[in-house]
Amino acid sequence: MLGLVAVTVAVSALITHNLYHQPTATPAPVVAPTGTSVPGRGEPGLSTVMFAPDVATYPQHTQLLSVLQTYFNAINDKKYDEFVSVVTPALAAEQTKALFAQGYQSTRDGSIFVYRVDTAPHNGLRVLTSFTSTQALNDAPINFQHTCIRWQVVLPLAWDPEVKQWEIDAGITGSSPQTQVC
Repeated sequence: MLGLVAVTVAVSALITHNLYHQPTATPAPVVAPTGTSVPGRGEPGLSTVMFAPDVATYPQHTQLLSVLQTYFNAINDKKYDEFVSVVTPALAAEQTKALFAQGYQSTRDGSIFVYRVDTAPHNGLRVLTSFTSTQALNDAPINFQHTCIRWQVVLPLAWDPEVKQWEIDAGITGSSPQTQVC
C-alpha cells in the first residue's frame, strides 16, 4: 500500500511538473550596430501626428493637432508660408525663408508622436514630442551628421490672442533636443 502511494505521488509530481514547467527563455541575439546612418526602408514613417491616449483627451487636443500637423507638413512640403502661419513672430525671425529653405531642403519628418502636454509660464504650453527625420548627410545638423535621426524635443507653444491659436515658439525649451541615430 505504501508503495502504491509513493508511485501515485511520483506520477502526480511528474505530470504536474510537465504541465506547469515553463521553458527557459532564450536570450535575444545581440545585433551590433552597423555604423551606418542610412535610413531604413520605412523611415521616417508616417507624417501624421499621433498622440498618447491621455494627451488625446486633452481639452485643446484639436487645436494642438492642427498646429503640429501644419508645422510638420510645412517642413515636409517645403512651404514656408504654412510654417510661418503656426509659429510665433520670434521663431519666424530666427527661421527666415532662406534659412528654412536651406535647413529643410531634403528633410522628411515622420513617426511624429506627442507624449505629454504641460502648462508653462506666461500661459504657454510645453509639448514633449518625438519624431524621425531623414535628410541628406550634408543637410544634417552640424553636430549630429546622420541621414536618419530620432528626435525627442520639448516644443514650446504660446497662445496668440489675435489669431486665437497656439503657435510654436522660439526659446531655450526646444533648443536642447535628444537625438539618436536610426
